[in-house]
Amino acid sequence: MILKNVTDTRLVLAIITLVVISGTTIITTQVLGIKFAATMSGDQLSPPTDTSVNGNASFRTTTHDTVIKYKIKVAGSSDVTSADIHMGKKGENGEAVVDLLKDSKKNGIKLGTSIRGNITSSDLKGPLKGKILSELISAMRNGNTYVNIDTPYHENGEIRGQIDLRGNINSTKVK
Repeated sequence: MILKNVTDTRLVLAIITLVVISGTTIITTQVLGIKFAATMSGDQLSPPTDTSVNGNASFRTTTHDTVIKYKIKVAGSSDVTSADIHMGKKGENGEAVVDLLKDSKKNGIKLGTSIRGNITSSDLKGPLKGKILSELISAMRNGNTYVNIDTPYHENGEIRGQIDLRGNINSTKVK
């Protein structure tokens, strides 16, 4: 009887080992989104602007690249009149492709501004009008976009920052 239990135990362990080795247990990593960021200042404008205003912008795509969530913090001015994503490489001026103030939540804070919202394909304009959001995401990945902030004092741009890829947002699952 003991011999049979030992044999059964070995058989069970052998089956478990084969199941694990054969790949029935799978570890997957799913990309939930991509993170981008921009650090904005007057010296990044073309031509540069002498200003004490600065800011940061962060962008995060969602699963299936159907929405880009963004947050922008501007320090030194609560008078933001325009906030846009433009097409253009560093040092080059380009056309606006997304109005970041349209349908966003803009809050004036003490000597600053906070803006947050979502971008979908229907928000695209200029050369991206009628295109899908993944085209904007591709331009962002390739360093071909920047954020531009206007104020009443600098209507062609108070601060600017090139949008850079910061990495993937991952989820690891065991199945």
